[in-house]
Amino acid sequence: MEKISEAEREAIISQAKSAVNDEPIDWFDQLYGMANRDSAIIPWARMTPNPIMMDWVEKNCHNGKALIIGCGLGDDAIGLENIGFNVTAFDISQHCIDWCKERFPNSTVEWLVGDILEPNEEWYGNFDLIIEIHILQAIPDGGIREQAAEQMPKLLAKNGKMLCIGRLDDGLQTIQPPPWPLKQTWLERSFAMLDCLEFTPFKNNDSPDVARYYGAWQNVS
Repeated sequence: MEKISEAEREAIISQAKSAVNDEPIDWFDQLYGMANRDSAIIPWARMTPNPIMMDWVEKNCHNGKALIIGCGLGDDAIGLENIGFNVTAFDISQHCIDWCKERFPNSTVEWLVGDILEPNEEWYGNFDLIIEIHILQAIPDGGIREQAAEQMPKLLAKNGKMLCIGRLDDGLQTIQPPPWPLKQTWLERSFAMLDCLEFTPFKNNDSPDVARYYGAWQNVS
């Protein structure tokens, strides 16, 4: 595949983002489609499992049923599969899910097209672990993000744990959205029905000016 220039990459991303005004979630599918299987065009594609996720899960969770919300190109799902989880991974983008299946044809992960605003009925109360990385921050404020956050705790089994990773709104940053960094108070309020296990701000070495967080909650009811 011929390598595209940085200018071409930015133009594709900008074109997909322009759909946010009319379709605040569907722009993901547009970007995956325009990428034409070039992962360099997908800004969040690490092509390896998220190291913070892997470290936290290995220290705090036992094997069980895991759900990846907005699975992207599938590396996080494969990471959990490799340490013994039974993984369901979904994304709103059909292009994305097809790409995952092509990348990992021998995986036992259940790859599905889905929408966190309308989860499958059998998912409610069914998962020992839920992973959300950079998804809530990619949904604009104004009701839709709140609806997504409201659904997530309902999918946890008793004593199930949820790990969220994203950009933190610390009041010191200005960026052109998406994404929309999240306030700690918003996250705590959204998941108040769960027990907060930890909330940790951090910064990556490759982007030291960007405030980030990981937070973990548990359903003890």
